Amino acid sequence: MNHSKKIFILVFLLTFIIGCGIKEPVQKEAFDLAVQSLGGEDLIENLDEYLIKSERDEYIMGQGPEPGKGMMLLAAPTTNVSHKLSQKAIRVDLITTLAAREGGYITREVNTLLLGNEGYLSEDDPMGIVKEKDKVLTPDKAAAAIKTERLLNPHLLINEVLNDLSLLISDEIPNQNKGWRYREDEVFPVTVDRLRQSGLRTLVANEEWEERASKKEFFPKMINKTLIEPDWFKNWKQNTVINEQEYLTFSIKDKVYPITFFINKESGLIDKISTMEWDVVYGDIEIEVRFDDWDLSQDIPFPMTVRMSQGGAPRWEIRRDSVQINPSFSGDHFDRPGDLKYVHNESFARRGWEVSQTMRMFTLSGAYRPKLKWDKLSDGIHYLSALPLDGIYTLVIEQQNGVVVVEPGMNDLKGEEVAKWINANIPNKPITHIIPTHHHNDHGAGIRPYIAEGADLVVHESAIDFYRAQINRPKSSVVIDALDRLQPREAEAIIGVSSSEPYLIDDPERPVTVYPVMNGHVEDMTVSLVGNVNMLYAGDLYISGVARDKRSGTKRGPNVIPYHSAISLNEAIKEFNIPADILLGSHDIEPVSYQDLIDYITD
Repeated sequence: MNHSKKIFILVFLLTFIIGCGIKEPVQKEAFDLAVQSLGGEDLIENLDEYLIKSERDEYIMGQGPEPGKGMMLLAAPTTNVSHKLSQKAIRVDLITTLAAREGGYITREVNTLLLGNEGYLSEDDPMGIVKEKDKVLTPDKAAAAIKTERLLNPHLLINEVLNDLSLLISDEIPNQNKGWRYREDEVFPVTVDRLRQSGLRTLVANEEWEERASKKEFFPKMINKTLIEPDWFKNWKQNTVINEQEYLTFSIKDKVYPITFFINKESGLIDKISTMEWDVVYGDIEIEVRFDDWDLSQDIPFPMTVRMSQGGAPRWEIRRDSVQINPSFSGDHFDRPGDLKYVHNESFARRGWEVSQTMRMFTLSGAYRPKLKWDKLSDGIHYLSALPLDGIYTLVIEQQNGVVVVEPGMNDLKGEEVAKWINANIPNKPITHIIPTHHHNDHGAGIRPYIAEGADLVVHESAIDFYRAQINRPKSSVVIDALDRLQPREAEAIIGVSSSEPYLIDDPERPVTVYPVMNGHVEDMTVSLVGNVNMLYAGDLYISGVARDKRSGTKRGPNVIPYHSAISLNEAIKEFNIPADILLGSHDIEPVSYQDLIDYITD
């Protein structure tokens, strides 16, 4: 009996069962139909190795030029994904192009190896934060990578269920929550290129966005050119949204939230899967994966176009060139790099499962409850960072009547640990203010534990609505964070820093002044001065290369202009006459002097 006849008979039987009102076996019958469409139980269970060659576009929300608006495209790295099911092994090799610090672009190879729960990474860190080329992935990062590959490859999920039919859910999932859904004005503009030296972006947008944004003062500092494509987001939705009522469905158990399969009644193929996870900014958010362009030429069909949406907006688009079944990988293909040793922690891994796409977008940031490292910069002034390193340094300033915290980062559990550290080391003083330098996820997404502590939020006036929505989002069904646990809660206080004048958190010993910075990176950038020691926390603007170039003895080449962020920082220092003797930053622990900044710009 040929493939089409088998599918027809299964669909007929399933329709008959539904028509007779017999609900109990429906999920199993839909599952059997999906199995048959993939070549049948025997072929799937005997599938051990396959190699996928593709291009992967990755979209990152939370990196736009305006608060709550825009995403970034990391375009089309060449990717080879190797699977060996008998070893629960996945290897992802990609070659990508990034903007170089010295101008132009660099090619970078990144190799990820996943073995069961274990994860290993081999790469040269382009930011220079992590020195080692070969690294062990922490359990949360390993879990996030494993979950992503499972969702992109339905064969893995079907194989798991064939090995354990108890994963199949017999009843419908009650009270299915769709979570946050992005609007078009939150998706646009899409950054498709950003020149690292000048900071200028090439954007995809619609006329409405360009008309509004072009009136803003920061627009000329940010824009290179705009590609007007008003149907861009509409086309994505046309390629990913289905009428779910027209599909046969079944659901399987997963570690955080069930995964639902949508089976095409005519072909029996898996058109879509969906699940729910947690986003650090938006809370509950639906993850949907659409499978298209199935290659039926082999015994086991594979989708050649895969699109993952997060909250309805683009997350991954994968265009597959070829799929080789049982290619016979070399004996060392899945060997661990070097003498590295992975140590598993199930609670850490679960956190990676809960926030997989947030973690995949910002790979340096951790998601589990970290240990803290702290450095005393001066009396009452401390630099706190997570262990293992998460790439964000949080500044803690003791004042007479409380504590001011600058730069929360994006891990809410890190924020809870910072609050505990303050309570232990600066007792009987509340956290009075939390100051994110700007809205990008890796800097300002972790505000909620500080709001739960009663802190006032100090942000650029252009970001007030964005942060208010983040604070007041619905209670999550996936991750209950510190602010969700605080019910009922008092109304929060958000203080907007004007674009033309600073805001002072006064104190007789350590006053903190928050300054706006006109720049090309984001609209809502602020920097914070600790007045008694003239120490300026300059966020992303400080990452202009000053500290790392100073350490390495590197100078700019004769034809390389200084970073736009360094120039913008110096312009703000001069405009507001900021006595910035010492500069600190979000991504580097070593302070530098203001003279170092001047030398970098002028040398």
